[in-house]
Amino acid sequence: MSRYAVNSLLYRLKKDAAFRARFVTDPAAAIADADLSDAERAAFVARDMRRINELGGYLHLVMSIPGLAGH
Repeated sequence: MSRYAVNSLLYRLKKDAAFRARFVTDPAAAIADADLSDAERAAFVARDMRRINELGGYLHLVMSIPGLAGH
């Protein structure tokens, strides 16, 4: 498990609107090349922001991603 990979992906989701749109459409495809553990990948695909936070995602980033924080 890598906090760096989780938080890098969260930051990209926050700042890159085109990537975020791809993620919303097909999360598994959007993060296919990300260096994530199976648990991290599953949490992102499920858009389980609570689990992402538990896996090391910074709460500020988790809560600041447009359109995803409500999940």
